[in-house]
Amino acid sequence: MKSVMGGQVKAGFNNLSDAFRNRDSVKILAVADLERNKEFLPDVPTFMEQGVDVDDSSVNFRGIMARKGTPDEVVDYLAQRVPMMFEDKKTLKKMDSAGSPVRIIPREEVITMWKEREAYLKELLADLKK
Repeated sequence: MKSVMGGQVKAGFNNLSDAFRNRDSVKILAVADLERNKEFLPDVPTFMEQGVDVDDSSVNFRGIMARKGTPDEVVDYLAQRVPMMFEDKKTLKKMDSAGSPVRIIPREEVITMWKEREAYLKELLADLKK
């Protein structure tokens, strides 16, 4: 984003929150997701809407991880409790002011999503040489 704003490059590929925070200084051309971001950039089309075949594989997810071997009861506790932090109005206000969407995805859906992405990326990158 700094290189775009400083004129060192003509364009950049940045995350949604950076684009949102700098929307008055740059022209945002497209969103790399399956749908427009109606909350922060409702007037910015997706790449696909503009005929560019870009899916949502660049969407940035945040989450809590635990080391392999962590007891199931600890993982279950975290999976249950961590989403509760987004019930806090102060947390939501900070996320909103930063242009960071809040989308809580249950653990089972996250596991499924990553398995699907892993398969997709293995196929996509299969021709790369090691």
